[in-house]
Amino acid sequence: MNIIIMRDGLARPLTVSIERILAMMAALLILPVALGSALFWLHAWHVRRSGTGRLGGTTVQREAAEVQQLQMSSRDTLAQLARQVGRLTAQASQLDAMGARLRQLAGLPAAPARAQVAAPLRAGWHAASLNPNVNVAALQALAGELARQLGQRQVELAALTHVLAAHAVRRMTTPGGWPVRGGWISSPFGPRPDPFTGRPGFHPGVDIAAPVGTPVRAMAAGIVIFAQTDGGFGRLVKVFDGRGEVTMYAHLSAAYVHTGEVVHKGTLIGRVGDTGYSTGPHLHFEVTLNGMPINPIGFLHLADRH
Repeated sequence: MNIIIMRDGLARPLTVSIERILAMMAALLILPVALGSALFWLHAWHVRRSGTGRLGGTTVQREAAEVQQLQMSSRDTLAQLARQVGRLTAQASQLDAMGARLRQLAGLPAAPARAQVAAPLRAGWHAASLNPNVNVAALQALAGELARQLGQRQVELAALTHVLAAHAVRRMTTPGGWPVRGGWISSPFGPRPDPFTGRPGFHPGVDIAAPVGTPVRAMAAGIVIFAQTDGGFGRLVKVFDGRGEVTMYAHLSAAYVHTGEVVHKGTLIGRVGDTGYSTGPHLHFEVTLNGMPINPIGFLHLADRH
């Protein structure tokens, strides 16, 4: 439908189409709505995209931090294991040196060469750039092997110490040397006539003649089991070594030890005298093993008389 508008004068009338006007008005009404909707959806899309980007960036950062933390933890573990291996290696070297010295002192042959334990470390160390866990496993294996060998070394050292202690005790408790410096044997061990009756008899020790007051020293370490006067022996000291051997020192003019005292080899235990049944100043020195007298001449020859 058209509307005709008449104007003054000779001007042509203006014809207006109603449908065209309505179409223009509808376009004007729809355009803001369409623009608003487009802007809304564009904003929503932008917000959604921005949020996803932020979330992705946060995830990447967190994963990077976790990787860095794992790397630092791995390095710390490697450092701790390396320090542990270093300590164990140093201890093993010290124990080896002690063992070699103890074997030498005990007169035992040198220990055989030990197998190398660093092979697992060498095998795994070159793969560090590819897999740090290989290094950790190699160091853990090496530390375990070193700890096992340290246990073996400690057992060996304990056994060597026991052997050496036994040797030292045997050496200290075995009579050796002369109990009197400057003396001489006036009566040997064995059969002899009794000096007082002249009848055949047996002398269970040796007599060492020396001036009265000459120092008498212990021939062997042990514990004093007798230190007093005993009839014909006069003033007597007996020392027991703990294994059945007893050393006896008789006819003393003085005794400086008492029963129950522990004496060492070379300890001054008394002085030469003429007490008991004696034909002159001398020391009667006697050694018994499980109650049976043995010839002490061999012990006297273990050391230089002078």
